[in-house]
Amino acid sequence: MKNHAGRPIVVVAKTTQKGAGMDAAFVEAWRATCQAVGGTLTQPSCVTFLQIATGWVLCRSKPTVTNLVRTIGGSLLGHAAKHWTTYERFFYRAEWSLDTLSELLLRRVVVPLIERHNAERAGNSIELVLDSTTCGRSGKHVAYAGYYKDASVTNVTQPVIHWAHNWMIGAVILRPVYWPRWAISLPVFFALHRKKPDCDRDHPFLTMPQLAVQIIQRVENVLPDWKIHVVGDGDFANRKVVGGLGEQTSLVSRIRRDAALHAPLPKRRPRRRGRPATRGRRLPTPEQMARRTTGWEIIRIRKGGQLVRRRVLSSVCLWPHVCRDRLVKVVVVRDPRGEHDDDYFICTDATLSSRSVVERYYARWTIEEAIQDAKQHGGLEDVQGWCRQTVQRQAPMALIVQTMVKAWYISRGRRAISAQPRGAKVCGWLRPKDHPSYLDMLATLRRILWDERINSKSAFRGVLRKTLDALHFQLCAAA
Repeated sequence: MKNHAGRPIVVVAKTTQKGAGMDAAFVEAWRATCQAVGGTLTQPSCVTFLQIATGWVLCRSKPTVTNLVRTIGGSLLGHAAKHWTTYERFFYRAEWSLDTLSELLLRRVVVPLIERHNAERAGNSIELVLDSTTCGRSGKHVAYAGYYKDASVTNVTQPVIHWAHNWMIGAVILRPVYWPRWAISLPVFFALHRKKPDCDRDHPFLTMPQLAVQIIQRVENVLPDWKIHVVGDGDFANRKVVGGLGEQTSLVSRIRRDAALHAPLPKRRPRRRGRPATRGRRLPTPEQMARRTTGWEIIRIRKGGQLVRRRVLSSVCLWPHVCRDRLVKVVVVRDPRGEHDDDYFICTDATLSSRSVVERYYARWTIEEAIQDAKQHGGLEDVQGWCRQTVQRQAPMALIVQTMVKAWYISRGRRAISAQPRGAKVCGWLRPKDHPSYLDMLATLRRILWDERINSKSAFRGVLRKTLDALHFQLCAAA
């Protein structure tokens, strides 16, 4: 592990006999995960990042710098606490790049999990799901804030416009072998939308689809030899996103019901005069395709952790308005019971099976769960930074910590049997879970870290008192 100057980083942690053992191994695994992400930082900044990420996990209130400092207490993970201004400068002054941090998160943390758990898939492939979300803010002087539509509010007749930041998030879908019906999203890349008054020569104005293309290209640069399967909602089925895809990148998204589809380009007759044709004959729209009574196929797919039956009708055609001369596959999905409306999907890889297209789009919901967990349990909307540099760094830290917690739990934390939450066993009326939630992962890591802090400091009364004060602060915040 080296910093930006090429010098190796050695983070020395204090160990005690009481902290040794199985719990110490779990703590070392968490420390190794944090150090893998902060590999390009200098040694002092790497320690600061380790303490901020750990304090972010342990903090039960808003993840402000003040609350993080009170959570860290006198020391954390064998390192003495620093002055509170050091943690503030880490966000608005320290020389580190969010893009570099995201690339290390993908290369050193997420990719090893993909190779271990998705080994049954042919070749090296990764599923990248894209989505945008707004994070409400307060204060007119907050950098890059503006009035945006809150798409998560669907129970009102009029759209909700609020003062917020608008983030484009790219997450990698992981299907752990321990829970075969379950899929989770690991957020890795983040891009903040800027309105035109906030743009300059170095940061020109970009729309949300253009930000999505930037995230896709970053993943392509990190994994040049991998096949990338991008998944997004109907907003990403446009010419800018499709035109920015690489040769080994495909897109699965929704398609308009009235999309103008055409048959593949027929072979040109020899010695035929006139301009060469660019498209075949006009085909029925996806809505008109759904009226057919023949050609349907019944398949079983995974949706939300369950196997469901669906009727599908597919067609390989051209969508010139968006995909130009690129062959696409249009899939119409129908619920045999009639409980749900018909869905219309498109895939830029015409060789992909209909089942894979439908399952990949249904797995898109995992990023919605990741965003909800970040807002409810990670403080994504509770950060208090207002200057330009802090705004671009502080909110993504909630999603970076979430990815590290999930990676730690799937690789090591699931083996900590004694630290697992026992809510389902204590309450007899609760059903046993077939997979852990993110809150279960977070609770397991919190218990491991608190046990290590209290046990390792029990011989030092002065340090133990500061540790208990930090624990008391967290208990009061959780009440």
